[in-house]
Amino acid sequence: MAATATASASSLLRLNFHAGQGDPPTLMLARFVRFCADGSLRGPDNYVIAHCSEGCWQVGGRSHRELDCEGPVRVRIISSPGEPAIHHGPFRQLRTIGGVLHGDDCSLQVCMPGRVSQFAAQCHEISFIP
Repeated sequence: MAATATASASSLLRLNFHAGQGDPPTLMLARFVRFCADGSLRGPDNYVIAHCSEGCWQVGGRSHRELDCEGPVRVRIISSPGEPAIHHGPFRQLRTIGGVLHGDDCSLQVCMPGRVSQFAAQCHEISFIP
């Protein structure tokens, strides 16, 4: 029984949402997450667990500018509705800098849905998968 619980826990994503320097991050555990074009962050059951508004993720009653995710984690990017998904990874760590997604300290040159950046392409949907 303990081996099953350990295996299940290790397959969860650990997303940390960062409000600002000096503030503790907000931790979220999930089997996978999907960042959608409408700015919503959805879990495995398609339930909205956070929303990006005016460049900030609203999580746990607080605004967060950036996020990171401990790996191994794969990324599935859908640029436009109806287009095939592009897969990247696995990465040891994913994080955003100014709303742009980075994997293992290298920019993927794609902006998180709900955010705007002059330095990265917009996309329709991004999923994080363990």
